[in-house]
Amino acid sequence: MPDGRVVPICVVAAPKEERSDVTVNPSDLRFPRNLISGGFPLVIYQQGERRIASVGCVVSDGNAYYAVTNKHVVGKPGTPVYSVFHGQERRIGVSSAHTLGKQLFSKLYPGWPGASMMVNNDVGLIEIDDIKDWKTEIYQIGILGELMDFNTYNLSLDLISQKVRAYGAVSREIRGEVVALFYRYQSVGGIEYMADFLIGGENGSNLNIHHGDSGTVLVMEEEDKDSGAVSCRPIALVWGQHEFLEGRERVKRAYVMATSLSNVCRELEVNIVRDYNLDQDYTWAKDGHFKIGNRSAELVTEPRLVKLLKKHQEKIGNSDKDLLDQTNIAMAKSTDFIQLADVPDLYWRYKRFKTEGNNHFADMDESNPKVMGGKDLLALSKDPAFVDIGQWIDFYQQMDVVDPKTKIDRDTNEEVPSPRAGSLPFRVWQLYTQMVRSLKAGKVDEYLVAGGTMTHYVGDACQPLHVSYLHAGIPGQETNVHGEYEDKMIAANRKKLFAGVNALNNKVKDSQLITGGHGAAQFVIALMQKTFDTLSPMDIITEFGKISGRGKYDLAWKVLGARTIKVIASGSNAMAVLWQSAWIEGGDRLSRPGSMRGSLQMICRRCMRIIILFSPLT
Repeated sequence: MPDGRVVPICVVAAPKEERSDVTVNPSDLRFPRNLISGGFPLVIYQQGERRIASVGCVVSDGNAYYAVTNKHVVGKPGTPVYSVFHGQERRIGVSSAHTLGKQLFSKLYPGWPGASMMVNNDVGLIEIDDIKDWKTEIYQIGILGELMDFNTYNLSLDLISQKVRAYGAVSREIRGEVVALFYRYQSVGGIEYMADFLIGGENGSNLNIHHGDSGTVLVMEEEDKDSGAVSCRPIALVWGQHEFLEGRERVKRAYVMATSLSNVCRELEVNIVRDYNLDQDYTWAKDGHFKIGNRSAELVTEPRLVKLLKKHQEKIGNSDKDLLDQTNIAMAKSTDFIQLADVPDLYWRYKRFKTEGNNHFADMDESNPKVMGGKDLLALSKDPAFVDIGQWIDFYQQMDVVDPKTKIDRDTNEEVPSPRAGSLPFRVWQLYTQMVRSLKAGKVDEYLVAGGTMTHYVGDACQPLHVSYLHAGIPGQETNVHGEYEDKMIAANRKKLFAGVNALNNKVKDSQLITGGHGAAQFVIALMQKTFDTLSPMDIITEFGKISGRGKYDLAWKVLGARTIKVIASGSNAMAVLWQSAWIEGGDRLSRPGSMRGSLQMICRRCMRIIILFSPLT
């Protein structure tokens, strides 16, 4: 290594196993009856062939559910994926554009040398058609424990010889052990290709794994010292065996290669869904947004507006009771009614993904000494004249010149430029203007729809990791802190969160009211500043960097919980201020004949076209 340290290289004996049959007999497979989960077979048709692979597990990006398997299995985006229920093939989803192929070793493991090394991840996602057809456990494994989270700071050779198990679609029960880390399986054109893990049979035996087991999730059993309970913690995803032709015989090495699920979750920005009653898939994206929407209706003080919002409160955001029960919470892409506070996440992102995402964030604390005097957007926006979309675009373009960002294109898997484009305050400006315009036209229904959907963006503004360039951790040392904080910590402390927010008496005061879309944008920027002052992103990153293992979300709540309550309460108050400001500015038109025609659910369906056709801002 460059600093003079020497890393020993281990030679692993790899006995060859001859197999002439690379086909899979469907009659030997165990297909699901009513519900499908990890470990069951999936079917994909490619180039005239019927191919079999394994479902790994279920993950979520906060908007949708996906089944994990291999990239080489899922094929092109939009490819239908099937399984067999009661003897009949039925579609279970389509191949997603979100995949993870080969990536630089130094990107996945920052701080470690490896400029000429590539890690083959081979991860593909299947966008699930109907989550009600799925269980989140792995068949014959059960409910998954917490993810085995490995990175450059905690990965060690102690993993060698650790036992793993799995359940594959073809081989069924699989038991093995880790025999190597960062196994180099190929060298081409000066590039070394490797796998995170090399897995062999348990205690030196031959590994029972075959064609059709691609996509199987490996777990590591861990016993709780206090209770004696054993949890199965997911560690890796199987993607390949070493195979080559020897004459007319196909020869298979008795080892398989696997990808670290820590890297998968971080790079694809997904979380493993362990069980609906343990790790709810959405928290801030559902619980937080719906809570802010629902609570904001209780904080307005203008009498006629109080009456209007109370009547439609649970169409804006779910009640605490529903959020705790989770039974009646809308699913992503639902064709049924979705509470307005999360329409931007649960529906619009699917219809206008490339433009809608920029409306949900703004990196307010990013700066560069070479751009605009080294000031960030928070400092620059203290001047009301700077709260202008042209000024922000100029800032972003200058930042992109001196410090360009890149991303991995989800379609080509190539590194491409990633221009800065966060426009959250201007989305609030746009929707506030619509609220006032609708009221002046006597269309209270449109006012409710515009305001209800604006609730989502106000909720984003009070989430510390939505308004910071540290949203995924320190650049170059990215982690899954975003999901750990806003998903898992809040899911584990939902009752405490709701009780804390409800206990704060922060109804609208006349001194808070604003006018105009520009005033609304300034107001939400002030909310962002208040969010930073209450709970900085670095505090969240630091806390999650110190804790691990069982009970870590309770420990995190002890440090971050009170401030999390305050930022969500601030978001609720801010939205109430915007409700009431627009109501007064637009004029009380509730008494106008025909101002409310039909139920809000029917009105939303009729009026949503007004909001969904808003032009992108960047």
